[in-house]
Amino acid sequence: MKEFDYDLLEILASESFTLFFLLKLETGTPFYATDFDHAIYHQGVKYEPIGFSFDGLSGNSGLSVDSLDISIDDTNKQISTILLSEDVRNKWAQLFLGVKNETKQSITSIFRGIIGGWELSGEHKAKITLTNELILWNKKTLRNQSSSCPWSYKGPECGYAGSLETCDKSFDDCLTHGMQDNYGGERFLAATMVKEV
Repeated sequence: MKEFDYDLLEILASESFTLFFLLKLETGTPFYATDFDHAIYHQGVKYEPIGFSFDGLSGNSGLSVDSLDISIDDTNKQISTILLSEDVRNKWAQLFLGVKNETKQSITSIFRGIIGGWELSGEHKAKITLTNELILWNKKTLRNQSSSCPWSYKGPECGYAGSLETCDKSFDDCLTHGMQDNYGGERFLAATMVKEV
């Protein structure tokens, strides 16, 4: 568990302080930006001043997927180069809130998620949508589990190359063929289905 940042309270209690944001995209070419007017160092990394803004988080109090749209200035084509040179979807991203006064600086993470999508406009702007990692729960499985083996007999997954011509796709038959390590079914699935939880 993260310790509470007492520097943050001290800075907020001071006569004057400045708020700023940091954006970190963990793409193949990492992208570190701040909306502050000069570079900010955080955890040994330099965040360059690049204009970006966001309206706010959308979501609700349930187990929902929060999302955040960030509009980034792309006059120097740095972000469009990253977006067009690799598949950035599902790469990690983080938004930090920072406060500083004349003597201290405090930075805390306010959103961590994955890149859900992006678009470029002709106005030298890039819009990136960050979504909470809970969106990964929406993924559908590509292979349904069953108690029988799904592999084609003597196929590449099965791996059997012997002389026996039949297989009933059961674990016992796999054991007879000496191929139990390649069995693709869930042999205890039937017992699990009737078990009371």
